[in-house]
Amino acid sequence: MLPNSTQLIALFEPLSNWQDRYRQIIQLAKLLPEFPDQLRTEENQIVGCENRVWLTCKKMDQQTFIFYGDSEGRIVKGLLTILIILANDKTAEQIIQMDLLAELRKLRITDELSDSRQLGVSNIITRINTLTQQNR
Repeated sequence: MLPNSTQLIALFEPLSNWQDRYRQIIQLAKLLPEFPDQLRTEENQIVGCENRVWLTCKKMDQQTFIFYGDSEGRIVKGLLTILIILANDKTAEQIIQMDLLAELRKLRITDELSDSRQLGVSNIITRINTLTQQNR
């Protein structure tokens, strides 16, 4: 089961160096629920990421969203997991108003990412926002 946003912050708060945060990102990747093969479609694939990444969502009865995704790379999958945790269980308005990149900065994750991984993170954030808008 994925932690919630508050638990996510608590996981990263005590980590003082990049290696510890890197290990935590990899650990979070292992918590991402299995992504069904039938959802690994071109429509769900995010273009422009270092590794292949898929992301989709389901709108719940309370007008909140649950996101589902996967990536072939451990770090990218961990970053995807973090973004999913931040966006899950929120309404379209909450997601659209949220600055997901700023949330990653608070966790002190973005500074050490390569340019290509930062671009991938940006593409994942764009996909989250697009899915949210499409399913409002």
